[in-house]
Amino acid sequence: MRISVVIPAYNEESSIERCLESLKKQTYKDYDIIVINAESTDKTAEVSARYTDNVITAKTGSPGPARNLGVKSSQSEVIAFTDADTIVAESWLSEIAKKFEDSKVVGVGGVLRPLDARLLDRIMFKINSDLWYRLTAVFGFYQLGTPNCAYRRSAFLAAGGFDEKLSMLEDTELSLRIKKYGRIIIDKNMVVYNSARRFKQEGYIRVFLRYLKEYVNLFMGKAVSSKHFDTIKH
Repeated sequence: MRISVVIPAYNEESSIERCLESLKKQTYKDYDIIVINAESTDKTAEVSARYTDNVITAKTGSPGPARNLGVKSSQSEVIAFTDADTIVAESWLSEIAKKFEDSKVVGVGGVLRPLDARLLDRIMFKINSDLWYRLTAVFGFYQLGTPNCAYRRSAFLAAGGFDEKLSMLEDTELSLRIKKYGRIIIDKNMVVYNSARRFKQEGYIRVFLRYLKEYVNLFMGKAVSSKHFDTIKH
């Protein structure tokens, strides 16, 4: 089973090499890497090119369109997503491949742990990016966070991919929409280590309030338009 790993990146020169190094250490070997470089002004493209021949430069202001482009650029049966500021466990792709051996599975999500973590980061990530994901899945409310998820490509395309009009929560929205095509799994053994830089820069309360506001807008059918991707200081 061929897996393509899609990584959107904007000015991630200082972070993306650790991500790509972790991908090169995977125990699963039938995969390729696609980096969507969102017109970075630093050396993101040059660093990425040392690890993959699939570096695509595209004009995009948010990660949703970049990820969609990555999927369209691949012919793999399964598409995995992670972020440039994330390090994946060595067994990450192996865990993904195991789940997709079941032909009914269309999406798999895992849990996030913080990189370079303070005690507060470890506590908050455990609550928000582990226990919360698994608890809501019990009730059919799936949240496949894009630092750590994978989709069957055929189902992804049938569902229309990420909604490019959403400034954030595009991953949650797709998780809920795609479940009609098959089975969704949240796997606690599928682990990645995600940067806590957003929370260190903005604070957990500010980020939480932005998410709360846009969750309400999403389920009320209103526009989700808060700045999110471009709030990070790269």
